[in-house]
Amino acid sequence: MRGAQVRQTVAAGLLAAALAGCGGSKDPPKPAAGKVVRGDTETGMKLKVETFVAPSADPVLKQLDAYRSAGRYPAVDYHRATADNTKGQVADRVRTVTFAKDQNAIAAGQGAAARFACDALRFEWPPHGKATQQTYDELVKTVCAVSPTSQDGVKAGSRAVYYLVTDRTFGQRGIRTQRIFGPRSEELK
Repeated sequence: MRGAQVRQTVAAGLLAAALAGCGGSKDPPKPAAGKVVRGDTETGMKLKVETFVAPSADPVLKQLDAYRSAGRYPAVDYHRATADNTKGQVADRVRTVTFAKDQNAIAAGQGAAARFACDALRFEWPPHGKATQQTYDELVKTVCAVSPTSQDGVKAGSRAVYYLVTDRTFGQRGIRTQRIFGPRSEELK
């Protein structure tokens, strides 16, 4: 019986030491800041993507995230994209990006693709609970101002700001440290 008590005391001491070694802070770790990357599409339209934008830093994202939260949908990461076709000669469309360690990872299906916030809103986050139909309708007008399915959503001589989302699931682990690829799987820098 005495040996069991000694083992319990030692185990409790080791557990306390392990917990103390973890820092003991009640504040969650701060996520790494996002980055801004740029590239071109095949038509010459300029693409700028700001990754991991905090909802509090953008009024549209603040409203969208409040709606998502009120509907009790899973948390996502937001990315703001700017399609600049002001010097373009032909219309283009909004684009998405893929997070991956390299181009081979994309070809092997190991990239984490972002998706349009408009699509998430329309197809994944219908209004229910505290998320009202009126709020939903207003958000669709704002977030889906440029439809992802429109082949000429960004007219020549114009600019469009739109939003992308990525999930916070096992498949998206580590994407903050990965490279970002745009149209034609070319890296945005």
